[in-house]
Amino acid sequence: MESDWEDIRRLAADLQRVQLTDTAQRLSERCVVELVGRLLKEQRLMLIHSRDGKDILTLDQLEREIIDEVHAHGGRANLSDLQQLLNVDVCHVEARAVDMCRSDKELTLILGQILHSSYLDRMGEDVNDRLREAGFVNVSELCKVYDLPTDFLTEVLRERLGSLVSGRGDALDLGVIYTDAFVSRHRARIRGLFTAITRPTSVHNLINQFGFQERLFYTMLEELVKAGRLKGSLVGGRREHSVFVPQLYARTQNQWVDNFLSLNGFLELEALSRLGIPDPDGWVRRRYEGTGLVRLATAYVRPSLIDAVHAALDEAMATGTWVDVQPLLPSSLSPRTLRGCCGRGRGGGRAAPPTRCCVAASSLRRTSSHPAWSSSRRASVHTPRRRRCESLPW
Repeated sequence: MESDWEDIRRLAADLQRVQLTDTAQRLSERCVVELVGRLLKEQRLMLIHSRDGKDILTLDQLEREIIDEVHAHGGRANLSDLQQLLNVDVCHVEARAVDMCRSDKELTLILGQILHSSYLDRMGEDVNDRLREAGFVNVSELCKVYDLPTDFLTEVLRERLGSLVSGRGDALDLGVIYTDAFVSRHRARIRGLFTAITRPTSVHNLINQFGFQERLFYTMLEELVKAGRLKGSLVGGRREHSVFVPQLYARTQNQWVDNFLSLNGFLELEALSRLGIPDPDGWVRRRYEGTGLVRLATAYVRPSLIDAVHAALDEAMATGTWVDVQPLLPSSLSPRTLRGCCGRGRGGGRAAPPTRCCVAASSLRRTSSHPAWSSSRRASVHTPRRRRCESLPW
């Protein structure tokens, strides 16, 4: 055992003596430069010269210095800044940065900047603080704060949802993140507001009046309607002129229209518009499909009204007299609708113009001295069997 320690002491003394002894042979600086140049030319050695030519770095040394500078700058460094700090041409810095980001998953190269995962984690914590304070954050606004692309920042935040970022995203709008408490308050406000609505209301006006988040508002509203928590329907989709129609109002509206049609036998399109029906023509066609309603200029009428008009016309032609059609139809119908009733066949079908009668306007009927009215009256009364149709100026 003592002999082993003696050997160790002797070897340590020999090493110290060698280290203190001056070197007998040294390579000059010129020889070293030529030797390095030859190795580089034969590609047996990979080195990088500094911009001033005074220093030479290996690729591993450059990589270590880049990592040190990234950490020194808080996990985010610009390649142009690294060029100044490392005194190396930017092409070498960029080439090493690309290789480093490919091999190291904790590094990301974006817009000429190297980002470390620690920096992204701290950014997620900062976003989480903003989220808890406001209830929601918009990614487009965060892009201005952090000077990062929208797609990249959205992906980074989505990866940290539920861990560093305590929030949830909208399936239809990836650029907004909400807290669960904010979504719950939003849903409760929407449910309370629309439960109190008793008539068709513009959704866009409600968004502006109560300060709702538009995309989240439509998502919550559609979910509540689909789940049956709100009794009604959203007409117009996610557009500016969309309208929410409560089920109570729609049921009362349908009952009123059905009762009016059964009592009067017609429906005026203008009256339906005043009731708040956005597309009265299409609404009537969908609701009363297969009922035989006849579409005229400004109204829908039952075939029974047209049959009554034709019965009076047949009687007038058979007796050689004239008939005033207006008292046979509701007084609220327009003159165009009255003419349409006369031009229809029985049951509401198309019919050719009658050849044994002439239709006169109400203004001619009131002025019996009008020459056109006098001639038409003589033609209809005194020559009832003459197949003649006179065209009068309206």
